[in-house]
Amino acid sequence: MKTLLIIDSALGQARAYMAKTLLGSAGHKAHLDFIDNPGDAELVIVLGDTIPADSSLNGKKVWLGDINRAVAHPELFLSEAKGHAALYTAPVAAEPATAVTSGPKRVVAVTACPTGVAHTFMAAEAIETEAKKRGWWVKVETRGSVGAGNAITPEEVAAADLVIVAADIEVDLAKFAGKPMYRTSTGLALKKTAQELDKAQAEAKLFQPAGNTASSASEGKKESAGAYRHLLTGVSYMLPMVVAGGLCIALSFAFGIEAFKEPNTLAAALMQIGGGSAFALMVPVLAGYIAFSIADRPGLTPGLIGGMLAVSTGSGFIGGIIAGFLAGYVAKLISSKLKLPQSMEALKPILIIPLFSSLIVGLAHDLPDR
Repeated sequence: MKTLLIIDSALGQARAYMAKTLLGSAGHKAHLDFIDNPGDAELVIVLGDTIPADSSLNGKKVWLGDINRAVAHPELFLSEAKGHAALYTAPVAAEPATAVTSGPKRVVAVTACPTGVAHTFMAAEAIETEAKKRGWWVKVETRGSVGAGNAITPEEVAAADLVIVAADIEVDLAKFAGKPMYRTSTGLALKKTAQELDKAQAEAKLFQPAGNTASSASEGKKESAGAYRHLLTGVSYMLPMVVAGGLCIALSFAFGIEAFKEPNTLAAALMQIGGGSAFALMVPVLAGYIAFSIADRPGLTPGLIGGMLAVSTGSGFIGGIIAGFLAGYVAKLISSKLKLPQSMEALKPILIIPLFSSLIVGLAHDLPDR
């Protein structure tokens, strides 16, 4: 029997995951095949306080159960659901309740967090669960530590009614140009999923990528991210460098605390890889991607140069952070204020912005020493 499982997001991700796993295992013995499409379901099991007022459930056998019982006795719970499920009819007069869920039916989403591990995937699961509970088609692309997962295709973008971006760092959203978009954080998407999806329907604005003429509303939304998000973007790109470099140094120490001092040895090579190369790139990468977050690709070059100057002058992480913000805002200022003939516009991102913003950042580092 094809079965749809709906779990109230208010019950928490941990309990929901446990219930889904246990019921999925018990479902094989009970001859239940769990699916995601409400239209094909022969039995609907709802874990929560109330059955959602969803017209797609009309005429289907629906069972409302307690999640604690489902976790404690999954096989008995499924047996009760099969035997006692009743045909469901959505309330006709429930206009206010259905008004929120009558919005977009095709949703695409992107999730990303500074480390690209826990919150990225937990927020994605929360959005998927809540959207399916409402009967929506949904696909979530995770921008994790290993790159984009479950990538959204151009065809899926074109068919989408709404784009939800739950990200704590700046991510490339160019492919969603011209689509209604709502931006939030992974924390809110995880803890207040239902409320955030309601707000997404009510507050979504047409998205225009940086570099195009964006509306004042979308521009204000981007600026509200502030310095914190730009800093987190830089940190997220720097972290793999820290981890890889630190592990190489640790492996070097495994041969002896001072073994790396012996030339032409494995310990010396590991120390050079970790301490001499990976750690040397930490500050430039941090500064470069802070600038990238602020000004997009034109900010990357001056940010990397500023970070390298911070290392060479001994100003360290603080100098790198300052260099990243300075490079980003200088590049953004030049990009927005400098007007060139159409024939020369192509020179701005590859010559003019990197050259002049790098000069300004470099001279700002050099002047205090004179």
